[in-house]
Amino acid sequence: MLYYETMPVKKNSIKGDSFLQQRAGQISKVVALPCLLIVILPLLLATAFGVSPSLTMEVVSSTFVLEYLAIPLGIALKLPPLCVFLTVASAGIGIFILALGIFHLLGAQSQRVATFLLKLRGKVWRWEKYGIYGLIPGATILGVYGCAALVWFLGWNTRRSTLFTIIGFLLVSVVLLFSSIGILKMISPG
Repeated sequence: MLYYETMPVKKNSIKGDSFLQQRAGQISKVVALPCLLIVILPLLLATAFGVSPSLTMEVVSSTFVLEYLAIPLGIALKLPPLCVFLTVASAGIGIFILALGIFHLLGAQSQRVATFLLKLRGKVWRWEKYGIYGLIPGATILGVYGCAALVWFLGWNTRRSTLFTIIGFLLVSVVLLFSSIGILKMISPG
């Protein structure tokens, strides 16, 4: 299941093992797709492009820290540009989905957080109509972590928010890819 909403669980209503099984099921839903996008798909891309898996995982690890700024690193490592772009895009999308899932999962644990979010969302209703489109340029400024927090905080539609954040992330990644290739050609013309 790509998109998930977690429901608050009352610990008193579920006994022992059943509660742990339900919690483990929710955690596995949050982690499964991001694991595929962050680890498995980049390794498959490395195999397809004939690139060292360790170099590919370096780009993935850099994506966790630098987000789309991992592209110049991959280009500097002399990896194929398409491989770098697809690896960073896959990892970035996986990171966004993972962060959003963690926010939903943790937010469902606390009644205090749920009450705070309901009050806050009632005050920012004006952002609902056009604010979600701000995620496209917001992916450049806030990055995927900031966009995931904003989406969760404001309670925006998860599917549309994911789409707009991914569009913004991919746009800035394409611009950075071509500028990195151009700069590298200027620095080392051979």
